[in-house]
Amino acid sequence: MLNTRVVVTRYGGADVLDTIEEPLCMPHKGELRIKVQSAGVALADIMRREGVYPLSPTPPFTPGYDIVGVVDELGEGVGHYSRGERVGAFFNGTGGYSAYVYVTVEDVFKVPEFIDAAQAVAIILNYVTAYQMLHRIAKVSEGENILIHGASGGVGSALLELGKVANVIMFGTASASKHHSVSQFGATPIDYRNDDFVQVLGHLVPQGMDAVFDPIGGQNWQRSFQTLGTKGRFVGYGYTSVLGHENRENWVKDWTILSETKQTDQGNPAYLYSITALRKERPDWFKEDVGVLFSLLEQGRINPVISHRIPLSEAAYAQQLLEKSLSVGKVVLIGL
Repeated sequence: MLNTRVVVTRYGGADVLDTIEEPLCMPHKGELRIKVQSAGVALADIMRREGVYPLSPTPPFTPGYDIVGVVDELGEGVGHYSRGERVGAFFNGTGGYSAYVYVTVEDVFKVPEFIDAAQAVAIILNYVTAYQMLHRIAKVSEGENILIHGASGGVGSALLELGKVANVIMFGTASASKHHSVSQFGATPIDYRNDDFVQVLGHLVPQGMDAVFDPIGGQNWQRSFQTLGTKGRFVGYGYTSVLGHENRENWVKDWTILSETKQTDQGNPAYLYSITALRKERPDWFKEDVGVLFSLLEQGRINPVISHRIPLSEAAYAQQLLEKSLSVGKVVLIGL
């Protein structure tokens, strides 16, 4: 039997992605081999592909954070799992774009059988990120005002849905064509291309935001600081502007400054969120939060938006959808 895997052959555009086939191997001791049903696509995958993500792996490598599939083979010493069982796994940014993956038992968790595989995979990266930023980091309370940048994206839509569950008042930046996807969660959309969100919020919420979630970086961070109220908290969780005019040095500089000062220029608390870093520091939180979110999904209280389901062999097209802002919600690769 063969495994199909997507590989970044060198740093560059979507054309550097290649699909290879290789023999399947038996999992090592303490590992499971999983047949992938769905794998998530993230903007950080594109940053690693271009080599602009801090500590980007050296090509060749396989991108991907999150997968859902069924246990195909067990390595020596693996208990609590059986062949054919539905599971999910989280990688630290590399490994997911594959028909089969090999995962240590510590990185695997059970996934309810009847949940759609694409929605299940959205939980692992996007919804855990959103949940932890809302409740572990910013610690939002009912009735607070929050601003979500990139509100139509995978994490943005997760923040909107979980914010609705938490009964907070939400504002979200998105292009005009995606305003419906923002307002359907009860949020007020702001057209980031034609409107100044600082001025709009200054008029609508003169007391300022209680929390701002910003994955963009650069000047957007500075302008986000201006929207905060006296008790406002800022959470940065990415630097997507590096895919445009910003360079990697600005990312490292800004990230370092906020990491050290832990506050904005105006003195508000500032947090930098990384799911991989927090999962390493508090693995108990990750497992607990995954469980909470799957429960919400089972209860029908959340319904992750799946923008596209793309065959694994068309991973380049899947990444282009994110690069060109043509998706709303989660883009998912479907296993072979």
